[in-house]
Amino acid sequence: MSEQEAESWVAHHPPDGGSCYRVVMWQQGAVDHRHLTAWKAARAGYVERMQQAGLRGTRGALAREREELQAYNASISSEAFAFRTRAQDVRTGGMREALRADAGVLGYKLGNGAAEVWLELSGEVGVDFHVQSWQAAAPKVTWSSDLIVEQLTAADAAEWQKAHRSTEEPIEAGAEGSAPFRHISVLLQETAGALQAAPGKVMVDATLGGGGHSEKLLQAGAMVWGIDQDPMARIATRYRLAHYGEQLRVLAGNFREIAKLLREHGVDSVDGVLADLGVSSPQVDTASRGFSFLAEGPLDMRMNPNQPRSAADVVNEASEKELADILWQYGEERASRVIARRIVQQREHEPITTTTQLANIICSVLPRRGKQHPATRSFQALRIAVNDELAALDELLVGGLSILRSGGRMAVITFHSLEDRKVKQFFERVTRPEIDRPEWAQPRPNPEYKARSVTRKPITPSEAELSANPRSRSAKLRVIEKI
Repeated sequence: MSEQEAESWVAHHPPDGGSCYRVVMWQQGAVDHRHLTAWKAARAGYVERMQQAGLRGTRGALAREREELQAYNASISSEAFAFRTRAQDVRTGGMREALRADAGVLGYKLGNGAAEVWLELSGEVGVDFHVQSWQAAAPKVTWSSDLIVEQLTAADAAEWQKAHRSTEEPIEAGAEGSAPFRHISVLLQETAGALQAAPGKVMVDATLGGGGHSEKLLQAGAMVWGIDQDPMARIATRYRLAHYGEQLRVLAGNFREIAKLLREHGVDSVDGVLADLGVSSPQVDTASRGFSFLAEGPLDMRMNPNQPRSAADVVNEASEKELADILWQYGEERASRVIARRIVQQREHEPITTTTQLANIICSVLPRRGKQHPATRSFQALRIAVNDELAALDELLVGGLSILRSGGRMAVITFHSLEDRKVKQFFERVTRPEIDRPEWAQPRPNPEYKARSVTRKPITPSEAELSANPRSRSAKLRVIEKI
């Protein structure tokens, strides 16, 4: 494939004034080692003389050397894009999805042997983090450790977008100016109504995600603190909701630390706390995140990509009993012992590193019955274990209620029985004025009584919402108000 035949895509959003870069990466063997050696020497020489740029008479020489280095870069890039191989293709796996899900990506060019990406940093993470996430999306490609990173002005990046705009896919209705991290928020109207957002109120969206719920609260005039442990979600939502300015504040962290995170920023009490639990659509649909058994990807499942332990670590290192316990406790998988035994048998032959590997192992012992995929419960269990979701939920509920001021409300949306059971039991515990036991002569005041129920029964999606978004089918909304 020639460079001219490469597939190109341009993001809807223009540069936002941040630091922009052109990044070219290629697979091993795509560039002759002699050319790489010459390029590295030219780059090293340029960097060395950049450090001496304060000396008189160097500006002209530096300009010439920069032009020479750019010529080397262009030559290396052209050679990488001209590389052909049937064994590996940069466009395999979830490469396209990972690039389009990265809100910092202004556009890209993909060929058989190389990828060129135009990137704008938000200050959240550096170039290396983005590169690692992109490369992880094409696990079958053996990437070269070398890459071209050229810093550009925002104007240069905007010109590149303009020049390549003709190759852009059609803009979806309502998507103008939006970031690639798209998630359909469930029970949107019901949640916003229950929280009673209004000008002058301060709300916390403990699961910021794509910002759908936050946007509804912002539209009502509330000031919103958004918390998310996923850097891609934070970056994307900052872009999408940038026009709200300081009305939206985004914090990096796990919602289990909700009270600590807010108090570190001088916030001691708020009017509303929202948590939309579970995994977001962009996380599921991006193969490189490793949440889905329907697409080939690394067995990851970390909501925070920087945390040390992935699903692959759990699957390959936990004992058979530990695996069975995880599948039973967090997935309510009846075949937990059989699946755990087969996993241990298979990993003795080779490590289990991809989503499809694990899904095939599960399917080999658990035939499909009905509409649900045999791996559904096991993948849910591993995701919960990897992210310590249930313990984090316990801490969120306690911490969230602690920072609510009198009259403030907490709304929690759950998607499976384990989450909903915890929320239901906590809400019942803190909304009961008295407690009674058989051995007591009469009921006694409940020391945990701090709230009243707003919803006696959980609110569930309407038929219209179910039709528009089938993924909302298991959602349940519960709401309490602090007294």
